[in-house]
This record gives sequence, structure tokens and C-alpha cells, in this order.
Amino acid sequence: MEVRLLDKDYKKMESLYQDFLNGTLQDKEEYFSSETAYIRAIPDFPIYIGKGSEEEKRQAFLEAFRVVSQSYLDTRREHLLDERFWHSLLVAQKQNYILTKYPEVANGENTFRNIVLKKLDWENYIYKVILGAQYIKDNIESHEERERYYELVIENLDLYNYMIKYEIFRNENFLLNILSIIDELQLSKVLKAKIKGREDLGDDERVGRRVIFEFNKSYPIIMSPILNKEELKKLFLEYLGEYYDVSQLSHDEQSSFGEVAAVVQTSSLSEGDVPPRTLEDHLAESGAYPSVDEDEHVELSDDWLLAYLNKQQFEYVDHRDKGGMLWVIGGKSLEWYLEPLQDRGLKVKFRPIGGKASKNKPAWMLYT
Repeated sequence: MEVRLLDKDYKKMESLYQDFLNGTLQDKEEYFSSETAYIRAIPDFPIYIGKGSEEEKRQAFLEAFRVVSQSYLDTRREHLLDERFWHSLLVAQKQNYILTKYPEVANGENTFRNIVLKKLDWENYIYKVILGAQYIKDNIESHEERERYYELVIENLDLYNYMIKYEIFRNENFLLNILSIIDELQLSKVLKAKIKGREDLGDDERVGRRVIFEFNKSYPIIMSPILNKEELKKLFLEYLGEYYDVSQLSHDEQSSFGEVAAVVQTSSLSEGDVPPRTLEDHLAESGAYPSVDEDEHVELSDDWLLAYLNKQQFEYVDHRDKGGMLWVIGGKSLEWYLEPLQDRGLKVKFRPIGGKASKNKPAWMLYT
């Protein structure tokens, strides 16, 4: 069928809302241009999923994904992602459906504009559904697998919203690989959790948003969407470690993290570097203490410890003279260098949100 496109100034027309409510809008030529768009079928689907219980929202999203995938994705892309096309379709063809499904639209023009004439961007539910349905349909053949990915988008909606917010990450490979990693490691709850104790991040920061933020500020960012799944997983877990204590994950997830993190640590070394295997190797490399036999216990002195940290060019805050601890500032990438210190009596613990001494930056606590 043909959809008549609204005039380009339709949002400025004061009588549009009232004519929509009255069902007379499509009969008035002044609202429409001479342009049309063709679409095979226009079955109803939820266009606004901001109300109801979590289960009701889930069912609404599933319905929207299924209908859009089956009936709308064959539409020319220039129309499929065109705001004027969707607004034309909704006001002229979906008046009865909208007022039945969303009766609050009749309560005021602001609600009408928020539900029906909402800007077609990452905050618009139609836009969310179109992108997700398109990426999944183009890459997943099995019906069961498509359903699984629909569920993954719904379960990780906050993270999905944050991904499609950035143009560089509106990429089918990136989206599907990230969802697959989350599913594989069962990280949905972790990524939706609020980050506490980080005053510099705001009141409602989520772990998943910060992981994507780290991707967004990484260099070169353009490489992220084209990485394969395993390469992406290494980075994903490295960035996750900046905001979440991975020791809290289940045993299986810790194993998965450990396997990947080990590769990350090794691959992050400069060409020609050999990863130190023992504490003695670290000592000898730092020049702070000569190498010793493995069975010989060496007491760590302050002079040695600080010399070692300085040699590695680590940032640290030393509060031991005040009865506190020594804090080494940095994320999980320091694990390779700090955990061997436990062989000589120091306790080492990673704090993804740090503490007051580290100004809530990720840090490692060293204490006896």
C-alpha cells in the first residue's frame, strides 16, 4: 500500500493534534505533501513500551520484534529509518490503534508528541526495534536463535540503548558479538547493576554503560566493531574489570574471565618483552633486589617495595605511616605485576571502585 508523506512542516501545524483525535486528519490535504512511500503491509505493533510490568514490556518488545521483522524490514531503507515516514504512517493509518492501545494520548498534546511524534533516534522504541530486528534477521537464520537474540536485547536493554546511542557502535557484528559474550558469561545482572561509591560518575551509572564508554574512548575506536568475538571478549572483560570486582562472579564465569584475562595481560606487553614468571623475576628486572632461590624467603622492605613500584612506573598512594595501606592506582592490567607479591607475605586485593585514597579510581590495596 502507499503511505502519503506529511508535509515537511507538519510538526508546526497547530491543528494536527486535534484532527488526529477527531479522525479527520487524513482527509485534509494541507497536512500532506505530494510524496508517497510504498509498503507491503502495515500490521499493528507496540510503538511505545514505556509502561506496564517488566513482563508486559518484555511481551510488547517480543511482539514488536516479530511483527517488524516479518512485515516491515522489506521497506526501502530510506523510508524505514525516516522519521517523516513513520509519523505519516502513525497519524494517518494508526489513529484507532493508538487511541485504543495508548488512551493517554487523548489527555494532552505533549503525550501525543512523546508517543506518536517522537524523534526517531535511539530513545524511540520504533527505532530500537527496527535496528535490533534488522541486525538479527540479517545474521541469524534459525527462528529459535532469532528469538534468543530478541530476548537478549530485552534483557540487556539499558546496554543496548547505550550501544545504539553511539553511531560507531550501530553495527550488527558488534551488537551480536557483545550480546553473545554477555549470554555466554551470564553477565546481564552484573551489567545492569549501579556503580556505587564513585561520586565522579554520577548517581545512576551502570556497569554496562561504563564498559561501552570505555570502548568509546579507546583508540582506535573504529576498530571495535570489526573485531571478532574472541578479540572483543578480551577488551570487554578488561573494561569490565575497571568497574566490577570479577572475583564476585560465579566459578564458571571466573574461569572464563581468567582464561581471557591471561591472554589480555600477555598481549598487552610490548614486542620483545617476556612476562615475568615469578616474584624473583620481577625483583631482578626492577633492579631493586637480586634474584634468589625459589625456596629462600625474602622479607620485603619498604625500600624494595617502593623501588619496585617506581621501576614499573606505577602510580601509588602510601598511607602506611598513618596506619593505613599502600594503594596502587590502576585496573586489572596490573594483576600480573602485583599478585606475585603475595608470595612474600603481602596481601593484594583489587578494588574496582577504589577508595578515598585513590579518589575512587580503580586501585589495588597492598597490606600485611
